[in-house]
Amino acid sequence: MTRLRPTPASGDRTTKSPSHTLSKERRHVTPDELREWIECSASALTERWLVEVRARGGGLESGVEPLLSEFLGLLVRFLPASVSAIRDQVEPLYQQAAEYYGNLGAMRGLAAGEPVEEFQLLRGVLLRALDASPPATGNAVLGLRESLHLHRWLDLGVTYTSVGHTDTLFFNLYHGAGAPGVPTSAFLDGAREQVDALGHELDRVFQSERRGRVLTRS
Repeated sequence: MTRLRPTPASGDRTTKSPSHTLSKERRHVTPDELREWIECSASALTERWLVEVRARGGGLESGVEPLLSEFLGLLVRFLPASVSAIRDQVEPLYQQAAEYYGNLGAMRGLAAGEPVEEFQLLRGVLLRALDASPPATGNAVLGLRESLHLHRWLDLGVTYTSVGHTDTLFFNLYHGAGAPGVPTSAFLDGAREQVDALGHELDRVFQSERRGRVLTRS
């Protein structure tokens, strides 16, 4: 005769459904894991972002693309700060960098909204990379807090890119310079100096933070 298994009592806490077990095994990616992933992926993210910007074909005359590549690389380097304790300290530098990117967009002759669309491409590049190669192994998933930090950081970059683009157009209109076209060599040299200066300042902040973390652990 077939013996029936006893039905678990409703209050039996030893019985767990498969979904409950899976949910307990899942964990959130830590900020440090996400930050390390972004730092290690910076070159690939920059390269992919440049490919997508290039595909749009706007204002990439001779001499502009190398500077644009440096600019995109700088903006990607700011991303780790969005999930770190130095976010507030780095934010003013990030705002400057995004505003300068808007300036460059105006000097490249991009119409209103186009530099913003270029910056938005980074969001898609980042999300696809996170999906294709997650920051941690196993069942670790990106938590809501870290996801919000990343999106707010990108939104901030979009906002200041728009500000920089609008300010440059208004300045040229006010001074009767007309709509910008191809950036001059003087403008490109100046923009490159700004990228270098912001990059050095960003490195200084990150290095100071790393020294502080080492001292805290020791």
